[in-house]
Amino acid sequence: MSRRLAVLLAGVLAACASSAKLSQNAQVIHADLDKARKSGAARCAPRELALAEVHVDIAESAIANGDGDAAEDHLAVAERNTRKALDFSRDCAPAQVTIAKKESPAIVIEKLDRDGDGVPDADDLCPDDPGPPENHGCPILKDSDGDGIPDDIDRCPLDPEDKDGFQDEDGCPDPDNDKDGIVDLVDACPNNPGPLENRGCPIQDRDGDGIPDWADKCPDVPGLPPDGCPKKYALVEVRRERIEIKQQIHFAYAKAKVLPDSFPLLNQVVQVLKDLPTMRVSIEGHTDSTGPAAHNLRLSQLRAEAVRDFLVKKGVAADRLQTIGFGPTKPIASNKTEKGRAKNRRTEFRILTAM
Repeated sequence: MSRRLAVLLAGVLAACASSAKLSQNAQVIHADLDKARKSGAARCAPRELALAEVHVDIAESAIANGDGDAAEDHLAVAERNTRKALDFSRDCAPAQVTIAKKESPAIVIEKLDRDGDGVPDADDLCPDDPGPPENHGCPILKDSDGDGIPDDIDRCPLDPEDKDGFQDEDGCPDPDNDKDGIVDLVDACPNNPGPLENRGCPIQDRDGDGIPDWADKCPDVPGLPPDGCPKKYALVEVRRERIEIKQQIHFAYAKAKVLPDSFPLLNQVVQVLKDLPTMRVSIEGHTDSTGPAAHNLRLSQLRAEAVRDFLVKKGVAADRLQTIGFGPTKPIASNKTEKGRAKNRRTEFRILTAM
């Protein structure tokens, strides 16, 4: 055998030995990686585990291609990261419960605990958020004022909610729900604003005369202070819905001219409107069915306007008065008799607003 062939053979044998050694190192790293995975490295050292796996794969490819130097470099990186993965996952392994079975191998059941709070996921109501066992594995939220609303959503974390059925979700106490200046403890109507003299309740004023019902001796009829009852008038009477006149208003025959004998009656209507300066009324004219309907409708409108003009001249503001003529369309008696027709020829004062 020539010297050259001997040298070449020696080199081949050395290379084979080196390749075998590198492959053996790679197998050791694979075994350590398997240990790291079982210890939970995928959760506790994912970066180191991935780097080790990649570099050992590259090293094995280099070994197969006969590139020992490259293989050695990648194995060094793989070994370094494998060691880190083992170290980081040492305390990361899932808890194990061993159940002994008679005459059979032990069965190992892994109890996962993703948030690491010591409460297994199967029993943890908040498996991704750590919390104590007494709270079923859920975090205990801080509630500084102890009102049952956690500080993170409590608008008043240092002042407990009063839990009275009014805005109880914001965590803030509401000592005066209706904000009428009367605290709820002494407010008879805590959710409806009202004045102190009415114990915090809204003022009821059925007749709209500005005098609350509790102080109004005539709560269904607009009246005057102090008792809320209407002033007594000889020819008119104030009722809840209308000013009732005790005489008919007389007009010239088939005309819209008020006759003088009705002036005293209209003067008392003026007095009512002056005594109740916020009242608004509708002056409504009616006729019997004698004659053309269109004529009667127009005549009733003109007569209502004539009454309004009289009241305005006596000092009543025009914007308090509305007029409408109904003609023969709303009879209150039969038009077949003179007595009935006389009743139907009338003027009425309907109260629109007392206030």
